[in-house]
Amino acid sequence: MATTKDKILDAAVRCFNRDGMVNVRLQHIGDEAEWMSVGNLAYHYRTKEHIVQAIWERLVAEQRVLMAEFRVLPLFEDVERYLRSSFAVQQRYLFFYQDTLEVMRAYPSIAEAHRQHLAWQAQQILEMLRFNAARGAFQPAVEEGHFEQLAQLINRTAETWLYHQRILDLPADDFDAFRQTFWSLLLPCMTEMGRMEYFQLKALVLGKYF
Repeated sequence: MATTKDKILDAAVRCFNRDGMVNVRLQHIGDEAEWMSVGNLAYHYRTKEHIVQAIWERLVAEQRVLMAEFRVLPLFEDVERYLRSSFAVQQRYLFFYQDTLEVMRAYPSIAEAHRQHLAWQAQQILEMLRFNAARGAFQPAVEEGHFEQLAQLINRTAETWLYHQRILDLPADDFDAFRQTFWSLLLPCMTEMGRMEYFQLKALVLGKYF
């Protein structure tokens, strides 16, 4: 069964996703958490910052589990699986990806930790690029630092995709658009073997989910 702390965090995520983090007060979270009093809520999480910090830690823990599974053998089918799972995490914590700047401005401690987490994610993506280049699915880096820059671009694109959807008034739950954005960054790097593997995977995915 969910603990009281879990119920509070779940209620906070629902409020943040629905109303935006900056618009939510402890009273709103208490009401969402089965009409819990602010005093009872504050016994578990003294301030809103403590709640946001705990949610961020939960989010990062989920991402690290997914990345740990992904980086063992990042073949194209594993990349596709990781994209689907990562997108599901983003949907659960929608507010964080749509209001990242507000969160980081409000809570500098989260901002610094999140920057370190993003650097770690980019490193895992870099290892994926190198792995697929070594097996012949990607062309070698065209110049020194190419894969490092591409890894940063891919990570930034994935992290800000929901924010841009919000700005452009486009659906936030369009996974196909998300995955296509990611793969479009990788397509120019693919060898003939890589392109063949990708289009076979795409046909399989389209047949499975559509």
